Amino acid sequence: MPLSQATLTRRSLIGVAAFGLTSGTINVRERPYRAAANGRADDTLAIQRAMDDARKRGGGIVFLPAGEYHIAGHLTVPAGVTLMGVARAPQTWRRGDGSVLLAVEGAGMSEGAPFITLDGNNATIEGLAVFYPNQVLSEEPVSYPWCIASGKQADNVAIVNCLLVNPYQGVDFATNSAHRHFISGLYGQPLLKGIWVDKCYDIGRVKNVHLWPFWTQDKRIVDFTTARGTTFIFQRTDWEVVEDIFCWGYNTGAEFSSSEAPREHPNLKGINGMNGQMTNVNFDNVNIGIDISGTQPYAVHITNLNIANAGAGDDHIGIWGRNSARSAELSVRGASFWGDIRQALRWEIPGTVTMADSRIVNWNYRLPAVELLAGNAMIHDCSFANPRERPGTAVRIGSEVDRAMVYNNQLNGHSIVNEGGGRAALSNNQA
Repeated sequence: MPLSQATLTRRSLIGVAAFGLTSGTINVRERPYRAAANGRADDTLAIQRAMDDARKRGGGIVFLPAGEYHIAGHLTVPAGVTLMGVARAPQTWRRGDGSVLLAVEGAGMSEGAPFITLDGNNATIEGLAVFYPNQVLSEEPVSYPWCIASGKQADNVAIVNCLLVNPYQGVDFATNSAHRHFISGLYGQPLLKGIWVDKCYDIGRVKNVHLWPFWTQDKRIVDFTTARGTTFIFQRTDWEVVEDIFCWGYNTGAEFSSSEAPREHPNLKGINGMNGQMTNVNFDNVNIGIDISGTQPYAVHITNLNIANAGAGDDHIGIWGRNSARSAELSVRGASFWGDIRQALRWEIPGTVTMADSRIVNWNYRLPAVELLAGNAMIHDCSFANPRERPGTAVRIGSEVDRAMVYNNQLNGHSIVNEGGGRAALSNNQA
């Protein structure tokens, strides 16, 4: 139940004092802005006016005390301005808690204006929740534009300790460059797309992201997201740093793909993928854990990776290097695969894959746990599960592989099938 106006007012005064938000801070509930925060009256102009005034002063904090702010249009956060609510850590969802923006514009228009645009250097949102009150429980939920996006000239933009309850599309840091973007403490249930990064030519950072059914576990929504949803899409980004991420119930955990070279940089053609590092990566009940069709030659390095499937989708592949005209470079160390996994690794793409110090706990024994069909590969110091019924194929090296090294693995009765002849080196694998 929404909190009373008196309670919200008391929280506002307590919050301002507790957070030290006095000097250089604009409170949207105060004069001359007087945002209603009652979930009914349109607070778009009040909040936007406060942010524009903060920009004129050289930047600052626009503070939204606890309440529900009905936004009939969309919001633009200018350079140097932080739009801040009361949350100091990512929240779970309960109606009436925290500083909540109610998003209603753009129903049925996935390509419309983003709900919030971080439109300038150092534009930030912090401590807020965004809820789409008109979203429906249906086999085909209502499409909406991106919830948060970077503007045309926006470096060092940030999203800190926010909850995106039920956006159709989460964060777009791809349509416009967002160099040195910073996402920390982002929770939510994006229905179709989570976070998309492209055109980032200086290091971006994404950490402490948890995408899970905060809004609903209604089967219709879960089935939609499981069939079509992707949590992370990484295209051209130069040394992206990603840590401590989790998702549940999506078709794809992370997509690594190549975008088209921008017209102003035609020399970038063919290398418009990601390079960087990811650690503590957890994809639960996903159809495809990592779907990779292109990276930069400097590789994506992943450590501490967990991929599980509880029946989601039709493919059930942990890591899938898809056949592509581009190449991919992937290094994985310390991975675990379990649940209804058909193949832990399937590599069909030119480039090199390395998997080390990993555990394949379950897979469909009718298929190889690791199948190498193209490019180069190094598989070492991995453990394959004890046979449940009969031994299967731990690693299959296809005839089109360029080079492969498979060594120091614990096979537990499973076999290695080598169709690559002398192009494959096998050694010290414990039967």
